[in-house]
Amino acid sequence: MPALPPIEKRTLFEAYARVLAHSPDKTAHVGDGTSWTFRESFERATRIGRGLEQLGVRRAEPVALLLDNSVDFVHVWTGIGLSGRIEVPINTANRGTFLSHVLNDSHARVVIIEAAYADRLVSVADELTDLQTVIVRGAHNESVEQLRGSLSVVDFEQIVSDDASPFEPVAPDELIAYMYTSGTTGPSKGVLCSHVHAYTYSSREDVDRPTADDRFLVTLPMFHLAAQWYGVYMALIHGATCVIEPAFSVGRFWDVVREHDITFTILLGAMAELLQQQPRRDDDASNPLQIASMAPLASDVAGFCERFGVAANSVYGMSEIGAVLGGLADNLVPGQAGFARDGYELRVVDSDGVDVPVGEVGELWVRPEHPLMVLSGYHNLPDKTAETIVDGWVHTGDAMRQDADGRYFFADRMKDALRRRGENVSSFEVEKVINTHPQVYESAVVAVPSELTEDEIKAVVVPRAGEHIDSVELTEYLIERMPYFMVPRYLEYADDLPKTPTQKVSKHVLRASGLDGEVWDREAAGIVLRRDGSRR
Repeated sequence: MPALPPIEKRTLFEAYARVLAHSPDKTAHVGDGTSWTFRESFERATRIGRGLEQLGVRRAEPVALLLDNSVDFVHVWTGIGLSGRIEVPINTANRGTFLSHVLNDSHARVVIIEAAYADRLVSVADELTDLQTVIVRGAHNESVEQLRGSLSVVDFEQIVSDDASPFEPVAPDELIAYMYTSGTTGPSKGVLCSHVHAYTYSSREDVDRPTADDRFLVTLPMFHLAAQWYGVYMALIHGATCVIEPAFSVGRFWDVVREHDITFTILLGAMAELLQQQPRRDDDASNPLQIASMAPLASDVAGFCERFGVAANSVYGMSEIGAVLGGLADNLVPGQAGFARDGYELRVVDSDGVDVPVGEVGELWVRPEHPLMVLSGYHNLPDKTAETIVDGWVHTGDAMRQDADGRYFFADRMKDALRRRGENVSSFEVEKVINTHPQVYESAVVAVPSELTEDEIKAVVVPRAGEHIDSVELTEYLIERMPYFMVPRYLEYADDLPKTPTQKVSKHVLRASGLDGEVWDREAAGIVLRRDGSRR
């Protein structure tokens, strides 16, 4: 049975050492019109690490990144990791207090940015407490020049040192990154990630695919783990070529797959939905893609696989715990998050920490076989760390259920679950059904106050471009597809949903708005549902 290497070998240095020993001249990274072998990428990453060292960045010191997808981004974060520094990737949507919070909370003295984002630093310059040096990638502009008044400005190429001597190998327990999770109710938290944590998240050496023969495509932003670790790092560990695109493009996706002979990629469920919504072509299945890992699975995953001639894998993970669930294409069940990976013990528990019966929903707790496989804590938040890691168990805050075969199914975030008419309701499950309506682009379901007890359900719905949704028709559609107690009483329509910089829906904003504004009431319209399926 294939397995991951011992804990002491799960570092970025060890991953590079293995691939350099076997295939140093194989193409490692393709992007920006350039192509790099593993040897060339390792050398450039090392030169960048040396350049940061010469700039005064100490070992175990954070370096913030506000970068777009590029091979340079790959060389920067691997150079930081190989040199024993700590990467702090920042969502490129961050601005204002979202940006200053990450920079100040991480205590980064150095940030590497795209020139196009310099104006964001200018706007928060007075709020920054630790930042001293800005390394700029791209042609300087007026905003870059404005930064010179308060910060040291360095051109990106200046940190590519002439010194390419390798660093001493990092230890497995050294930190590789602070990964800031988006906060839906408060400031984002910095997840402390060790080299073992990052490697374990990224590796699939415990299953048959991917292999060195695969060709990866990364279209998700690399400030997210799904792209940086599940994409770029996974390809490195397996000695596979990785093609890096600036962003996901619905119109160009399959052209890129064909052009670069891509066999493996990761897709968010929404990306798969967008690809399925495109007009059908006779050659849809004529492409080299073999495996699409999805998180979550597309609503019609079987239809996606048949149309495009691919196999799908399910995957579930979090910054805090890594990727602890997965599902292979030959035993996929619609809606699943997957089976537990070796090396992790999982429990689904109630509010008292007691395991719930099979089929019932509870909070997912995770305990790794080695503590370095999950978060080392939250940066500057000891109380939150103690609340999250209890007796070796990581309390995820995610609601899950397990079937008799051992598959796990995501139900909701615990704080987003509802209770209506004595029944527990998963907002995630309701949203999933609403989103199957052909006129719906996306939706969010929240609890609103009831005249009785417990909750009433409100769905905020974003129609597809150019579509007008009839509330009665949508409600009838839902009545046919879900239990009566899950059918939303209230419908509200919006051009978009409020989201955090990492594109998670800010449900607290929707809850706070309650029934203000133009909200359609199903019961006021005469559609009142009963347990036996009748109406009054």
